[in-house]
Amino acid sequence: MTTDSYLEFFLVLLGWLINNALWIIITTTGLFALPLALKVAGVWLKVRTEGDDEGNKGALALPRIEQVLYVAFVVIMFCAMPFQDIDVSVMKFDQTRSRQCGINVPKPGDSGYGALLSDFNGQVAKVPMWWYLVHNLSKGVTHAAIASIPCGKDLRQLRFEVQHTQMVDPVIRQEVQEFASQCYAKAYFKLKSINSQLTDATINSVGWIGSGYFMNTGGYYDYYTSTSPRSQWPYSESRDSGYPDVGRGGYPSCKTWWSAPTIGLKDRLFTAYDRRTVNMMKSRDPDHWEENLLRWLVSPQNTLMSGGGETYMAGNQRGTGSALDTAFKQLISGLGAFSAQATQLPAFDALRQALPMVHGILMMALVICIPLVMLFGAYDPKVVVTLTFVMFAIIFVTFWWELGNWLDDRLVEIIYSSARGYYNWFSNVGAEGWIMNLVLGAMYVVLPAFWFGAVSWSGVQIGGAISSAVDKSSQGSQQAGAKGAGVATEVVKTVATKGASKGKN
Repeated sequence: MTTDSYLEFFLVLLGWLINNALWIIITTTGLFALPLALKVAGVWLKVRTEGDDEGNKGALALPRIEQVLYVAFVVIMFCAMPFQDIDVSVMKFDQTRSRQCGINVPKPGDSGYGALLSDFNGQVAKVPMWWYLVHNLSKGVTHAAIASIPCGKDLRQLRFEVQHTQMVDPVIRQEVQEFASQCYAKAYFKLKSINSQLTDATINSVGWIGSGYFMNTGGYYDYYTSTSPRSQWPYSESRDSGYPDVGRGGYPSCKTWWSAPTIGLKDRLFTAYDRRTVNMMKSRDPDHWEENLLRWLVSPQNTLMSGGGETYMAGNQRGTGSALDTAFKQLISGLGAFSAQATQLPAFDALRQALPMVHGILMMALVICIPLVMLFGAYDPKVVVTLTFVMFAIIFVTFWWELGNWLDDRLVEIIYSSARGYYNWFSNVGAEGWIMNLVLGAMYVVLPAFWFGAVSWSGVQIGGAISSAVDKSSQGSQQAGAKGAGVATEVVKTVATKGASKGKN
């Protein structure tokens, strides 16, 4: 048996352990026989309303009761009785897709779920023959279907990782604020004062404190210097003349302050990112990966979140003016954003993070419900077929998520791939961002919902058809048995009548 997520790996095993416990309770208490007794009583009551003579009713009931018991015993044997042993060593976490797409996924024991291995290690569950077959067949069909989808870049996961990276170090955060005020603000003011019009490429480049334009154009970051001493650079008389030597370091140029290897602000900022996130960004955007990561990390939005409200962007740039029209605009824009978030909440990135967890929980719930549902359904084949289609539908839903993931990657590349790389997508708050969230919700929620509805309807209809076929297939033997009993009764009556008449003569 295979699983597709770490949580499912353990929850499915837990579900079968509880399933076995429930079945033991049902059998030891004798509850398993209650539906059989009720079905036998139902057959007998139905037979009492049929037949023309009393002697025929007992013979009519026997084949029907046999048919009910035979079907129930077959269902119990193949769908309820434990058959195949499974444990953490037998179950396998499927890595076929990760190998196909070149993604390194650690084994469950090496992941954050490693502690659960000790909880489940040594516990063995038994899976009935039918559900063992359905699980493996459904997983095989699902994995084969997923293998036909091209590998995506998993851009939603990348944005999730990037957007949840903050400058937790208050010293680095303060240094970013100082760099913005001592270098970026001066360079930006000079650029606007000496240029009447800027090109689109220049406007894009100077939109953040690590601007390549300011770094590589003379008279900007190579001219301005830090106005506060920096301990990473010793005081130099030739460079720092005019600044006092206070014993706490020198005054490097803004270019050196930002880009010096190891001790520069840029390299120290990269320590905030997880190595895995950096590698993901390198593979997705090899030309702009460095700028995109740093641009988001030091952006006003992220600085605001990291610093709890303090950022180098101040005044009307953040809309904090005191004018009445500014406050009114803030109110209207806030209401609009709240309305959009309220209506499109299921489409946020957190939904995609939660779906595999919900999938594992649903699989566990289905496994736990199997013995109780079959008990309440009186071991009807229709119930088994319906549960079979439900299990297949839940397992196959991962195909729709994989398809949605690939389509989402392509839409992101079409809309946001530009000279600024993926930074537009990391920081977008415009209408196109809500459109993408709406599309995400449609692909990850609406498509699976449609799939569940279609398969559940098919399961019920096919289950009813199979139950009807079972009944119709037994009608011939039932009718033959009833007719045979009627013929035997007539023969007995004829013989008895002739014997009585001879005795009288």
